[in-house]
Order: sequence, then C-alpha cells, then structure tokens
Amino acid sequence: MPITAEQFAQTLENMARAWEGMPEEERLPKDEEKSFFEDCKQTCEEMIHRWHSGESSHPDREALKDEYSNDDAGIRKLQVDLFQPDIKNDPFVMAADMKLRLVKYTAPSRS
Repeated sequence: MPITAEQFAQTLENMARAWEGMPEEERLPKDEEKSFFEDCKQTCEEMIHRWHSGESSHPDREALKDEYSNDDAGIRKLQVDLFQPDIKNDPFVMAADMKLRLVKYTAPSRS
C-alpha cells in the first residue's frame, strides 16, 4: 500500500527531530531554505535506504520497505506517491514540512 499522509508527516517530523539534534550553526543556511517537495529525489533515496537498512525509527518502516524497493524504481515510485494531492496538500504534511524547514535552515549564509 502506498505511503499515507500520516506516514509521511511522521517521516518529516522524524527528520526535523534529527536536525534539531545538530547545533544551529552546523545546519543548512537560512537563505537556502526550500520545501521538501522542491528537490526531493535525494531525500527519497535516503528515506528508502533507512527503511531498508533498519536505521529508521519510523513505526511503519517494514511496510514502507516492502512498498518501496531500494533502487531507482522505488525512489521514483515514492516521489510519484508523495506528489499525489492527498499527500502533498494534507494539512499535517504541510505543517510538518514547514517545521522541518524552520529547523533545518538556521545557519548563516555561506557568502
């Protein structure tokens, strides 16, 4: 079964917690802030790798691992599923994406 909005919101919340564990000056620069949806291929790849390797703390990691193969086809499938309106436009997903951006992008500009 494809990823649900609830499962994806949980994934974004887990990412935000991981970034919160880093010192603010070691996070990404504020002026590079972007939504998950603006460039998600690499992050989708990382998510799938974590589900398959057992590194993920997601409660549904086994089901997600079974749904998305750890290869280019799995990455593409996850991207397509995440861009479905019932996922991308879900208010909890939108809130989790905003929280991730607020936590992830706090460092000073690189220039």
